[in-house]
This record gives sequence, structure tokens and C-alpha cells, in this order.
Amino acid sequence: MKGKKLLLLSLVLAMLAGVSVFRYLNDVENTAKAAANLVPVVVAKEDIPARTKLTEAMFTVIEVPKDFRHANAVIDKNQIKGTFAADRLLSGEQVLSSRLVFEDSKNGLSYKISPGHRALTIPVGTVTGVAGYILPGDKVDVVLTIDVTEGDKTTTVTTVIGTNLKILAVGQFTVEQGKEQLIVDSVTIDTPVDQVNTLVQASEKGSVRLVLRPNEEEGNNTASPRLPRQFLPAGERQ
Repeated sequence: MKGKKLLLLSLVLAMLAGVSVFRYLNDVENTAKAAANLVPVVVAKEDIPARTKLTEAMFTVIEVPKDFRHANAVIDKNQIKGTFAADRLLSGEQVLSSRLVFEDSKNGLSYKISPGHRALTIPVGTVTGVAGYILPGDKVDVVLTIDVTEGDKTTTVTTVIGTNLKILAVGQFTVEQGKEQLIVDSVTIDTPVDQVNTLVQASEKGSVRLVLRPNEEEGNNTASPRLPRQFLPAGERQ
């Protein structure tokens, strides 16, 4: 019985000693941190290629001595949201704000282009550009009207040649009669690679109009191609 009491006492003393050691080491660690004046910094978990769209999961936060933290270092992972890597980021490297490109940056157009797409600028006018109401981020359909010649016969055709395309940039700001006015003389479209040639030829050879899509509409619902004779009375169509 006495032996059991001694064993229990030994276990209790061992636990108390362990707690004391833990507290001591924790105090030492805190004291060391205070002495070193540690501060947070965001670092990459692994190598990240340039032009990669960044997410918080790619990074972690560590503490470094204040004197070793770069002046432009990112200190909160929330600052990563909506950015791309301008250059390659190395594993364990401090992430610098100067090496990030924000999605809404005017100088970061190439980062807004969808994979497999190209930024294509086409000229538009007040009518063809929906009276200047198209804004970056809107989705449009592209409608072409063109004269098609076969032998000695020329037929005017109107057809949709691009659907649900995102606008990357529009027009330019000018000053007219003391008022700021948005003059939309061109639009830059996020264009699938296989449609680039079609849109270029359409803007060069035919008349192109943009059709603004509802903000939340999905899918590629479009009008069917039309020929001028379809507007004639039924008895006159041939």
C-alpha cells in the first residue's frame, strides 16, 4: 500500500515538474521573442511560377526579427486576394507587394485574360458600342453584317460570330466642353484563340455590333442568322 502511495506521489511530482519545465521554456521563448522583436511576414509554401493567380492556401505566416523584414513585405494573407505573381516566388521567400499585380490594376491587363484566350481590340462607334454603356467586366455577343458575293450575286448576311465574351477594357476618357465624357471608340475583348481571326476579319470586312448581355445570364443563347429576304412579305421571299 505504501509502495502505491509512493508511486502515485512520484507521478504527481513528475507531472508538476513537467508543467514547470513547459512554463519555463514557454517563458524563455516569449522572452526571446520579445528580445528579438519578432514580427509577422507572409512567405510562399513552395515555388510559384510568374503570372500565377494567387490564393491564400499557397502561403503561410511566419515570424522574423523586425530588422529582417523587408519594407515592402506582405504581413497578412488577406493582402494576397485578387493578385497575380509578377515574378517567380520562391519557397520560404518573403512576399513583397511590389511583386504582386492586382486584378483591377490598369497595368495588369495581361493578367485578366482567361486561359486559352487573347485580348483583342476592335473599333466601335456610339451605336455599335451600345452607346457607351458597355463597361469592363460586361459580357457581350458580337454580331456581324456582311455582304457575301457568290459569282455575280451578292447577299447581305447578319449573324452572331461571338457569344458571351468578356469585355476587358473600353474606350478612353476625353474632356469635351468642360465636361468629362466617356468616348467609346474601341473595346478590348477576352477572345478565345480560335475566334481571333474571325473577329479580326469581321471588323475589317463587315459591320460589327456588340450586344450587351444581362449581368447574371449564363449560356450562349443567341439569335439565328438572318438574310434580308426574311424581312420581305411571305409571298415575295425566294
